[in-house]
Amino acid sequence: MPGFLVVILALLLAAFFVWMVFSWPDFFFWLFLILLLDPTGYFTIYFDKESWGGLYYQDLFFPLTFLPVLSPKVDKSGIWKDKYFKAVLIAELVFFFYHVVVYGYIVPGNDFNAYVRYFLVRWRMSVFGFFILIPVYIMAKRKMSVFVDLLVVITVVVFTVFFIQLLAGIDIFPVMQFERYKGSGIMRYSLFSTGLADYTIPLALFVFLLNIPYRYKKTLYVAASLVFVSIIIALTKSVYVSLFAYIFTVFFLMYKLFNYPVMSLFRKGTLFSALLVVALLITFPQYLDYSVRLGKDIYLFITGNPYTSGVKEARLENQVPAHLGIIRQSPFFGAGADVADKYISLKYDKSDYEISDLPVTGHLAYFGIVGILVYLIFYAQIIRVMRKVYLFIKFRISKEFLARNRIEIAMIFVSFAFFFKTLIFRPNYLFKEITYDRITINFFAGVMLAAFYRLREKYNDAGSPIENGSFNANKDDNKK
Repeated sequence: MPGFLVVILALLLAAFFVWMVFSWPDFFFWLFLILLLDPTGYFTIYFDKESWGGLYYQDLFFPLTFLPVLSPKVDKSGIWKDKYFKAVLIAELVFFFYHVVVYGYIVPGNDFNAYVRYFLVRWRMSVFGFFILIPVYIMAKRKMSVFVDLLVVITVVVFTVFFIQLLAGIDIFPVMQFERYKGSGIMRYSLFSTGLADYTIPLALFVFLLNIPYRYKKTLYVAASLVFVSIIIALTKSVYVSLFAYIFTVFFLMYKLFNYPVMSLFRKGTLFSALLVVALLITFPQYLDYSVRLGKDIYLFITGNPYTSGVKEARLENQVPAHLGIIRQSPFFGAGADVADKYISLKYDKSDYEISDLPVTGHLAYFGIVGILVYLIFYAQIIRVMRKVYLFIKFRISKEFLARNRIEIAMIFVSFAFFFKTLIFRPNYLFKEITYDRITINFFAGVMLAAFYRLREKYNDAGSPIENGSFNANKDDNKK
């Protein structure tokens, strides 16, 4: 085929694609967003930088999430009128300046070419990923129900396939499998990435406790059950703590916001948990005992004792001292983006300077006290918004309020579950998102800010055309 025909065909296909996205901006935005977070791990493994000549699957889906926002159907006016959104975005921009100027350029002292190549390009998602806050906020203000539906359906499909391949011994999605305890024969299984699937659990619990009408309710419960089983067989301490955080958050908010009776919470919570355990017993019954042992290990870790296997936590033995060594040498501005040999001691292996397993001390070592204090402005703004949201709902709660605002409250519960997990239940993982996942935390920030905005709009303007509390509204929310 002649080259000019190829170009014309490519342009026609691109135009058709843009037309589709502009025609159905809500569906495509949330689909791109879910794919950006890789709900299976397939992209992470098979579309890595080496396979694509330095490109990454996120290099495709990240810009695509901004495309639906350009649709004429999407109202982008008024985005800067929300003082809470502006405060969170400004906090991120302040840290962005520190990140790219001080941490990335001044502290390492590299030339400009190395700075661009080895910092801005190599760590582009860590540097620029927070900008996802803007399209998430715009699109979540417009419609959230499409996200809920897509998340539920995709989660059921992905985890059904995951369990089929485990039970049938076939390869579809890439699966991590390791022995949990050396020589025990106890195996842990998990997908390389699960995206936002974990948050079907707090969503399902919210729907269950309040008996929220939702046309895909049974599918949601199946999704939550499958995710629960996947968490149990992963046999990972941090993921178990996250599961507890999700359930605790919903119970806490139900009690504090809705004055839900404690005994009713206990009864319904026990029933919900029983349904999840039944799903585990049907699929992987032996993992009930394994999970109990891991629970003991979590307790032993918290109390500073060796695990049930007799092994001590290596991160506390090696990584903490290695990180503290850098902090002592460069306490204020840290080691920067390029850790020079002067910070590395022969006492420790190079892997002990890795920060993914112990981000709180690792990021303090690399970003310094100044950098962490700058980033804490973002955390402070998130906590401020959470407090405002909590009080707004607390002082207006009623059956009518819940019926009218189901989708907003559901998304607030899910967002609170994420932030409770991040800020309270996993303190050793604080700041991890700076290096490894700026997208997810800003996704939840954007959803929470949008839900709060929608609530305030409804009570400032009773005629504001927002989703009317349904998970399944069909009309564009902000169409005037």
